[in-house]
Amino acid sequence: MDLSTQHSGFSYRWFFVFLLITRLAAAQSTNDDGNFRQLDQRTRQLMDSAHVPGLSIAIIRDNKLAYSHGYGLTKVDSTQHVTSSTVFEAASLSKPVFAYAVLQLVEEGKLDLDKPLYEYLPYPDAADDERYQKITARLVLSHRSGFPNWRKNRQSPKLSMLFFPGKRFGYSGEGFVYLQKVVEKITGKPINDVMEERVLKPLGMTNSGFVWKASFNTNFAQPHNESGDVEPKYKPTQANMAYSLHTTANDYARFVLALLTPTGLKPATVSQMLSAQSQLSIRFSDSTTLAPDLFWGLGIGLEQPSSDTYIWHWGDNGAFKCYVTAHLSRKEAVIYFTNSTGGLDFADELLRLTLGGQHPALGFLGINWRDEVRKRVSK
Repeated sequence: MDLSTQHSGFSYRWFFVFLLITRLAAAQSTNDDGNFRQLDQRTRQLMDSAHVPGLSIAIIRDNKLAYSHGYGLTKVDSTQHVTSSTVFEAASLSKPVFAYAVLQLVEEGKLDLDKPLYEYLPYPDAADDERYQKITARLVLSHRSGFPNWRKNRQSPKLSMLFFPGKRFGYSGEGFVYLQKVVEKITGKPINDVMEERVLKPLGMTNSGFVWKASFNTNFAQPHNESGDVEPKYKPTQANMAYSLHTTANDYARFVLALLTPTGLKPATVSQMLSAQSQLSIRFSDSTTLAPDLFWGLGIGLEQPSSDTYIWHWGDNGAFKCYVTAHLSRKEAVIYFTNSTGGLDFADELLRLTLGGQHPALGFLGINWRDEVRKRVSK
């Protein structure tokens, strides 16, 4: 065979390989599009069943944003549609973002995870109980501070402890508030400035803030209670690391990607953040029976059914509900925000449609879509 014939054969072979690859890629794209069409249809049905006016979702696949979409309305009696740029309250999804900034300080040697926080800043609110002097940043981030979620009287300057620090998991926003004050002391800056400089701006989260921004005014979701009525919109003027983040699904996906492929933190630090620090119970309301596959890392939850590992967190500001889950090895995630008290009712169904797998965290939170539908039908 001469060179011209050889070259021709080589070209034809590679042409057919290229054609095959192209068709396979096109088939995969078509399958993905079909999956997303099915997701769109089912999401609207779920929103109707749970009386959720608006929802925004972002899906990560192969370590990149693969899909984002807005459904419904920002306000039930308006004509403004939810988009990928609609700002929602992130509620407790604020906590992992704060943990990310705290771990930057740890990397820089400015904060020791295991040094008692009172050595950085005494806390008058808890000074009546010497046990608080055992609280460290690690215990706060893994929810073992011993503080309640919130003090009974939110206006009271006194904060009582529920158990000895480190004894067990006990979800606490109060612990994050104390750690926030410590970070302000260490950096010499208001916490909002710290978060803008260390997290939001570097990660390109341009539609996010821990205090209300004027830019939010043109496209933000309004809260709706269980009756479907619109409630007054909370527009924070002071940042709170436990719940005040306002963001979009796309922006929060940027943060999740920074964990899946460590950005802004060393891989070893992210690995520590996503390692088990405390074990959870089977139910949020039951602190006695431990779950074999549920743990808490530094600022975020961990699911470890079989050989899979997911990270997860939920957000609940009453009339705003949201959820995030990511599969670490597959580099896949789903993030969604809603503007209704019913927004978590169908988290299990959305995870089934987007990630698959087993999610014992939903049982921990008491989330079961079918049970919620039955409750609403019976009402």
